[in-house]
Amino acid sequence: MAALLVGSLPLAGCGAGNNATGTGQSEGRTPVTITHVVNGPIESTVVLNATARFLRKNAVRSTITGRVERSFIALGDHVSAGHPLYVLRTKEAEALGAMAARDSSFRIGGSITIHAPASGIVTQIDKQQNDYVSDGDQLAVIADASSSVFVMDVPYERDANARIGSACTILLPDSSTVQGVITTRLSMMDGASQTQGFVVKPAGSRVFPEGLAGTVRLTVDRHADAQILPANAVLGNEEMTHFWVMRLANDSTAVKVPVKRGIVTQDSVEVLKPRFDPGDRFLLTGGYGLSDTANVVVTH
Repeated sequence: MAALLVGSLPLAGCGAGNNATGTGQSEGRTPVTITHVVNGPIESTVVLNATARFLRKNAVRSTITGRVERSFIALGDHVSAGHPLYVLRTKEAEALGAMAARDSSFRIGGSITIHAPASGIVTQIDKQQNDYVSDGDQLAVIADASSSVFVMDVPYERDANARIGSACTILLPDSSTVQGVITTRLSMMDGASQTQGFVVKPAGSRVFPEGLAGTVRLTVDRHADAQILPANAVLGNEEMTHFWVMRLANDSTAVKVPVKRGIVTQDSVEVLKPRFDPGDRFLLTGGYGLSDTANVVVTH
């Protein structure tokens, strides 16, 4: 039994020596994760406010002085061109009405029907039944449903990015999206916000309620075949004037490589220079604060 114990001591000593060596090899190395460069499209966008409006509205006006005898419309009604909206009775007919009631042979009309000048949606009603009207008074407003658009507020410094004919995406309050095209630049600018209105025509025939607030995602720049890295892999100085990546020279050494950035999004960065190989490995995490050449250990 004594001989057996003595013989096993050298084996235990050898095992302890190997563990110490393995620990020493990883000391002083920074744990990092890695990523690779990919080639593909990247675009830069801005989000701007937009409001739904009707570009064309038809005012329905009285052609006589008198009283509203009947009204056939309500707010939100869809009417067709020629649809009867009001029956008006002249003030002369009102005055002679008592005489006509006493003498059946005495007949007087004095009522005229006002029809819709165009098809659309009733967005405003100014006169109701029994209201007195004068010649030329506005009775109602009918909005042309086909003129439903969004007016996008573009800051003056972004004016060049809102190109007529370019496509954009409209985000609605319910998180749904509608594709649109910028069709017209309005001539007026808001003096307080220094924004100019651009008309965005939504795709399809959907009619949006006037005043609906949405946002438009406008593409500022786009590159179809860009060299892209995750945003965390591209580091910069405090002034954000110089940028670099940490590239693995081998399995345990990372070196600093200055880069020139292109389009920057929330999670990706386009690297314009230098050009990297698809097999190059870059530090995704753990690279911040490392020296130009650093010992690292890849965790996964």
